[in-house]
Amino acid sequence: MVYHIDGSSVHSLELTSFDALGVTESEIEEWIIDTPSILDEDLLIVASQYAKFDRTAERPDILALDPDGKLVVIELKRDRADATTDLQAIKYASYCSTISPEELQQDYRAFWNDRRPEDDQLTPEDVGERFVEFLGEEITTTEEGYADFVLDDRPRILLAAGSFGPEITTPVVWLEREYGMDITCVELEVYRRDDGMFVSSRRVLPIPEAEEYMAKRRQKERQQSRSSSRAGRAITVLLEAGLVEEGDIVVFNADKLPSDSNREFDSDDDFWRGRITGKTGMSDNVEWLENGAEYSFTALAQEVLEQVCGRESNVNGYPYWIHPEYDLSLSELRRKRVGDIEW
Repeated sequence: MVYHIDGSSVHSLELTSFDALGVTESEIEEWIIDTPSILDEDLLIVASQYAKFDRTAERPDILALDPDGKLVVIELKRDRADATTDLQAIKYASYCSTISPEELQQDYRAFWNDRRPEDDQLTPEDVGERFVEFLGEEITTTEEGYADFVLDDRPRILLAAGSFGPEITTPVVWLEREYGMDITCVELEVYRRDDGMFVSSRRVLPIPEAEEYMAKRRQKERQQSRSSSRAGRAITVLLEAGLVEEGDIVVFNADKLPSDSNREFDSDDDFWRGRITGKTGMSDNVEWLENGAEYSFTALAQEVLEQVCGRESNVNGYPYWIHPEYDLSLSELRRKRVGDIEW
């Protein structure tokens, strides 16, 4: 039972259903677009009824982005989720897996501009700033003004409904634990008192006991995905531009060293130095002079930080490595110098 406390008066709230109150799914959709925290998450709403897939007219209810740079496909059911809700959302997630970061931002711009006055339209620069602010990463913007970030190609699924039966919860638990699929089930409850309506949300899956394990597993996957995506693309650009070459030495960026480091920085110490291998694979871009092993720039930055601070760090590695010839980090080198190269 839920109670409404008004001063010294206590009133019980009657549990009811959206159907009984005449609330439609489109109304719930609008509530979430306006206030995504209803789903108990920090989400950036990108679009609703997204209809840009080839060869199908099917549309996910809401498309959003989470702070980890993952697409979130949200499927709503007004009351009890039917037996195909999970399959429907999985199809939508597969359709969305090919969306690029710039396409996502273009869709965000189109969606929100449709809801804004003609004299207050969002520009690409406005959108890029919003995404940079939301993601909270050390990322740059493209020439068009959009945020230049890596979009995880494994969208999350969020199912929101009045209730879930075992025909949904059983396959969701299995898909999450056996295949690492990121699926969240949020139960929406609605209460009535007089003419007032009160809505609460409660996450029913994944269960809290499993969440810490799954969160660590997803973090590892994100780190590996970002390392490979960013490292391969960026190092290829720098090598092809002739700005870096096989055998070049890079040095850890002392400005990025946390204050609680247990090791003193010395640019001549092999612990802080790496050699560019000239390779463009997922984890073979730089040789750590400390042990001769090969890493991506991100993985090596994370390894160094973990050793000197005793904790894991989820960082983009390129700002952490300085090329002494230019006295610039690899991210600055790419941003400031690649545009000057004649191809």
